Amino acid sequence: MSQPPIILPVSTVQNDFESLITDVKDGIVPEETFWVSCYKTGEESVHGKVRLALSEQDRDLVEYGGHGGVTLTGNDTKREYTVACPSLGIPPTKVAVPARTYADPLPQVRPDVYRKISAFDVAPDGSQFATGYDDGSIYIASATSPTAPPSLARRVHLSSVTSVRFFPSSRVLLSAGADFALHILPAEPPAAPSASAPSSDPVRIAPVRTLKGHTRAVTATAIIARGRSVLSGAKDATLRLWDVSAGAQLRILGTAGWRPVLALAAGVRGEGAFVAPPDGDAAADTATAAEPVAPDPREVETADKVVFAALADGTFQAFDLGTKLSVFHSRGGGAALHSIAYSPDHNLVATGSSVGIVDVYDTRSLDRPLLTFQRNEACVEDLAFIPLSPSAGNTEVGLAIATEDGLPFVANVRPEGPSVLAELVGTDCDAVRSVKVGSTPGTVWTAGDDGVVRRYEGLKALS
Repeated sequence: MSQPPIILPVSTVQNDFESLITDVKDGIVPEETFWVSCYKTGEESVHGKVRLALSEQDRDLVEYGGHGGVTLTGNDTKREYTVACPSLGIPPTKVAVPARTYADPLPQVRPDVYRKISAFDVAPDGSQFATGYDDGSIYIASATSPTAPPSLARRVHLSSVTSVRFFPSSRVLLSAGADFALHILPAEPPAAPSASAPSSDPVRIAPVRTLKGHTRAVTATAIIARGRSVLSGAKDATLRLWDVSAGAQLRILGTAGWRPVLALAAGVRGEGAFVAPPDGDAAADTATAAEPVAPDPREVETADKVVFAALADGTFQAFDLGTKLSVFHSRGGGAALHSIAYSPDHNLVATGSSVGIVDVYDTRSLDRPLLTFQRNEACVEDLAFIPLSPSAGNTEVGLAIATEDGLPFVANVRPEGPSVLAELVGTDCDAVRSVKVGSTPGTVWTAGDDGVVRRYEGLKALS
């Protein structure tokens, strides 16, 4: 019998609080207040105010006065803040503010209307990021040069873009959509315009290859090693392995009981990772090999890889890409799993459900989760493991979590967790659909329904 989830608290801060600090520091107003709210399911919420005023001893110092059961401390020069709420047992917790925000690369139709980001990824080298939208369009924008025009694939999909993923080169993009298709797109960064020839017009790009075979919406993708082979998962209950160079489908893997795939996570099989024959449900699945399958000559670097599929019935399944065997299928089920993340280095896999439950498993023993936690019933839209520095106690890895309620956070998941390590603030109740870990240690990116991409830094040394 599964254990009930550990309930973690939520701390929220008025999303424009830093602008109020600036107003006080610049003398525009003598003092200001902003709200801080703390929640914990099953307990009474706390709604307090923080008063801002300049110190009488140091006119460059802003003092923070907490009222109503909350406290906030900060260093506005370093943009470092913590919030606490003793009555809910919330210790001083980092409030991470975006180091940089990126608005929609194209002008809004109306000031009060913004396009929702339905898919997002950041290039492995950190040079650019890609955003996908419900109208089928994809934009690739520079993360380092604000004057460089974005690349635009206008309505490359016939309906919502469900996944965008950079290849390891950072110069090619794989996209997937609800129109059953996948596309390979060029992603060479456009040159920044010169002073003599300024231009903000996007550079038009088109697919160089299209992969078709799924019969329902494609929901997730994965790049295998260098990208000669890629994976896709869909609501048609299949995972498909593709040869990119030829645009050919190499293999279909069917999920146990033909359950729709909602998310994928792939990587090298961790040392000592759990391997077991398929359970009764998986063995009965005629689309999954009952015996190891010899690799197709066109496959590249699949022999040591494993893929985890999050399924619509609340279970997840693992496939060995070398043998094409289902090596694990979790039992039970319940609320649909909308997200999954895999860390081979730490032998961990995490799942996130439509009702806000996060389970973290040791891949060497997948029979029951190491941790189960929840903040509320908001859907867990995306998950990403984030390495932490040894200075953060005994913790080696955290988990960045994107949620439908617009309250993304970083949790401690090993070994003594769970706990909230940082609140990722900046959104105003808009759903956060994607969270990615950047190439620079301690960097996390988010994107969602407000059409804004946010980059957070300094999250490696959380304690």
